Amino acid sequence: MAIADLIPPSRIVSSISVLAWLSIASFTTTVRADSSASQPVVAPAHTSSVPVPAASTQAAVAADSFEKGSRYWSVTAATSRKPSLAWFALTQLHASYYLVDDLAITYGGQFGYVEASRTSGGAFGGSELGMRWHFAKRKQWSMYAEALAGAVYSRYPLTPASLRFNFDLQGGGGATYRVSHKTLLAGGIRAHHLSNARVHGKNQNLGYDAAMLYLELMRSF
Repeated sequence: MAIADLIPPSRIVSSISVLAWLSIASFTTTVRADSSASQPVVAPAHTSSVPVPAASTQAAVAADSFEKGSRYWSVTAATSRKPSLAWFALTQLHASYYLVDDLAITYGGQFGYVEASRTSGGAFGGSELGMRWHFAKRKQWSMYAEALAGAVYSRYPLTPASLRFNFDLQGGGGATYRVSHKTLLAGGIRAHHLSNARVHGKNQNLGYDAAMLYLELMRSF
């Protein structure tokens, strides 16, 4: 007997989403605690001590964010829904490299579960490539625009007339917030599009378009 026959698909979707969100929240809490614990104890000042300019320290921290050569790995929990067609709950794992200041190329993959309204629910996944541009930033936060393109394969098609293979396009924007020297939280909204580019004709290319909400954990390395 298949696992799907024993556990309702809706419960599987909820479990995947909750675990992803809780993992990000738990990691962020741990990072904050570690950051606070690692703060050095300030000893009474001596007349012989040479003070470090606060401005230079702040500038160094700010410069570490998205300058050329910066690298990050990230994990993202996301969801999108079109009531008449499907509901997606997905996790994305990416690595990013900043080609120039504030502009990164991103590569990785996504996997998750899709609850289709017209067919059976099932797992899906695939690889993706994208770009992210931070058009505004300060010491603790930034705002960005991004675009991702990939190819995904699902266990079942979204409709009886669709294919199991689709191209996945995501574009939108969001914001980052620094929670420690190496860790940032990001979140935002994207337009989520799926279609197969009519590889088997127009009649087998029912597209999916919906808004996607996501929360992302970034860590420099």
